Amino acid sequence: MRQSERPLGVPTAGRTYVQRLSPSNDEGLRRRLWGIGALILLGFAVLSVRIWHLQVIEGEHFLQLSEQNRLRDRQVKSLRGRILDRHGRILADNRPAYSLLAMTEDLPDADVLRTSLQLLDVTIEPSTLASLRTKATFQPISIQQDVHRDQVAYFAEHWMDFPGLYLDVEPLRLYPYEPLAAHLLGYLGQISESQLEQDRYHSYAPGTMIGQSGLERVYESHLRGVPGIRRVEVDTYGRETKQLAAKPPQPGANLVTTLDFDLQRMAEELLDAESHTGSIVVLDPRNGQVLAMASRPAFDPNIFASRLSSAAWNALTTHPKNPLHNRAIQGQYPPGSVFKMITALAVLEEGVATERTQVCCPGHYVYGRRVYRDWKRTGHGCVTVYEALAQSCDVYFYHMGQELGIDRLAHYAKAFGLGQVTGFAPQREARGLVPSSQWKRRARGEPWYGGETLSVAIGQGYTSVSPLQVANFIATLANGGTLYQPYAVLRQESPSGAVLDVLKPKIMGQLDLQTKHLQTVVKGMWGVVNDARGTGRRARHPDIEIAGKTGTAQVVRLGKERGAKGQALLPEHLRDHAWFTAFAPVDNPRIVVVVMIENAGKGGSRFAGFAKTLIEAHLQGQTTLPSDLAAKNH
Repeated sequence: MRQSERPLGVPTAGRTYVQRLSPSNDEGLRRRLWGIGALILLGFAVLSVRIWHLQVIEGEHFLQLSEQNRLRDRQVKSLRGRILDRHGRILADNRPAYSLLAMTEDLPDADVLRTSLQLLDVTIEPSTLASLRTKATFQPISIQQDVHRDQVAYFAEHWMDFPGLYLDVEPLRLYPYEPLAAHLLGYLGQISESQLEQDRYHSYAPGTMIGQSGLERVYESHLRGVPGIRRVEVDTYGRETKQLAAKPPQPGANLVTTLDFDLQRMAEELLDAESHTGSIVVLDPRNGQVLAMASRPAFDPNIFASRLSSAAWNALTTHPKNPLHNRAIQGQYPPGSVFKMITALAVLEEGVATERTQVCCPGHYVYGRRVYRDWKRTGHGCVTVYEALAQSCDVYFYHMGQELGIDRLAHYAKAFGLGQVTGFAPQREARGLVPSSQWKRRARGEPWYGGETLSVAIGQGYTSVSPLQVANFIATLANGGTLYQPYAVLRQESPSGAVLDVLKPKIMGQLDLQTKHLQTVVKGMWGVVNDARGTGRRARHPDIEIAGKTGTAQVVRLGKERGAKGQALLPEHLRDHAWFTAFAPVDNPRIVVVVMIENAGKGGSRFAGFAKTLIEAHLQGQTTLPSDLAAKNH
C-alpha cells in the first residue's frame, strides 16, 4: 500500500502520532473536571458538617448511648421485714437464693430465649414473656427464683449460651413453720399486669414478688423496704465485669403480731389430729387481740415464695375444700345454739321474761300447723333461762323467739357485731346475715313469717355468721359489753428493734346492757360446762372456771331422722356443723375460744375439750398437747 493510502490515525513505524484537539473540545473537558471537583468538595463539606454536628451538637447524646451499652443499673432487692409472734418467735423470715434475671436490651428473640431456658430446665410463664416484650430497656426482669444449685452450676459453665440472662443472689421469703398461721400471714406472688397499673405499685418492676394475701398484702409497703442500685460495667454478652457504684437497699420494717406461737401451734394440731375441716379463733376479750387463728385445710406459703406455676395455682384453687379459704373469717355458717345467748339477753333486756320465768318443754313446740322439735325428744321439763342455756333447750327459745319477734332479735344480734364485718384487716371478711322483716321484703319480696322467727331464735334459718364474728360476740359478752375491733399486729419495729408504730385497741361499740342480765347469761354458760346436765361438760377444768356453749348448725333438715343415726346416713358435706365457744376465767376473762368444725355430724359437745386444752395452755402455760389427744378431746 502506498503511503498516501495509509489509514488516517494509524502511526507509521518509528513515529508517534498525536491528534490535536480542537479548542471547543478542550473547554468542555475543563468544565466537566470542574463539575466533578465541585461535587467532591461539596461532599466533603457536607460530611464535615455532619461530623461536626455529631461530635459537637450530639456528642453528649451519643456518649450517653455508648455508656448505656457498657453500663447497667441493677436493682438490689431490699430485705423484707420479718413477721414475729408477740414473744418474738419468727413466723416469716428470708433466706438467700439464686435468681435468674433477664436484661431486655441484651435478649435475643423469643424462640432463642425459650431454647436457652430449656437448657436450664426453666419454664417461662406467658405473663413474664409478655413483660419481657414490653418492659423498658435495661430493666431486669425476674425469670425464676430459687434456682437449683445444679442449674446454677450449668449456667456458670455455659454462660455464653445465655445472652441477656444472669444470676444474682436475692433474699427469698421463708416461712420456717410452713403452714403455721398461713392464712393470717398470707403469701407472696408475682405482681400482675393489673396491679402494675395501680398507683400503689407504680415503682414496681414486672416479675416482682409482692404480698398477695394476709398480713403480707396489708403491710406490703412497710415490709418491702427500699430497693438499692448497683451500677456495673458489662461486656458484649451482658456479663458483669466490675461494679462501679452502689446504693445499698434499706430493709423493711418488722411486724410484731398479736399471735401466741404456742397457742397457734396447738390450735392447728387440734384440727390436724383427725384431719378436721374447720377453724379455731382465740381472742383476748380485754382488747380484741387475736391470739390464734387456725383454718383447715391449709397450705404451705413457701410454695409461693419462688413463684408458683399456673398449673400448681390451678390445683390449689380447684381443690374441693379450697385450702386458700380462711374459714375463720370467710366461712359463713348458721350459728346454731351459740345464738341462744343473744335470744336470752334480748328476752331479759326487753322484759319479756325474768331469770325466774319458766317454760315447760315436752320435747316439741307447736306453732300454727307445724311442730318444732327439741333436740332432746323426751324434753327438758320446766326450765328457766339458766337451765335453758345449760341444757340448750330449744323449746324455751322457740317460745321466747315468738314473744320477741324477729326485729328485736335482729337488733341485739347486730349490736353484738353479727351479720357485719368486724374490720379485721388481713383478709376480706364474709359479712354473714342477720335477717329481719325489712331484709326479707327487700331481698325476696315476701313478708316475714312467725315460724321463721322460731328458727332464728335457736340460730338456724337465714342467719349466717363467721367464727370470728362469734368470737367477737362472746368477747363482748365476757367483758361486759365492749365491742372491740379484732386486730393482729401489735407494733412495727425497725431491723434494729426501734419501735416505729404501735397499734392500739379500737372500740367499735359499747352495749348498754344491765349487769344483772349479763350475769344471768354468763351463769347459764357456766352451767353448760359445770352443771351436771350441761352440754359442754368436757370443757370442765378442776382449777379454772370456764363458761361455754355448744352449738349444732343444720346443713339440711332431717325431720324425725335428725340425730346421730340420721347424720351417719348422710354424705359428709350434708352433715351438721359443730360449734363450741368458751371464755375463762369467768370472774376475770382473759381468753375467748371458738371452735367450728364443718360437717362433724354431731354437736359441739364433742369439741369442748379443744377449748379446754387451749384455755389451759394460755392460763397455766401448758405448751404441749396431752399425749393421748383423742382421749382428752373426744
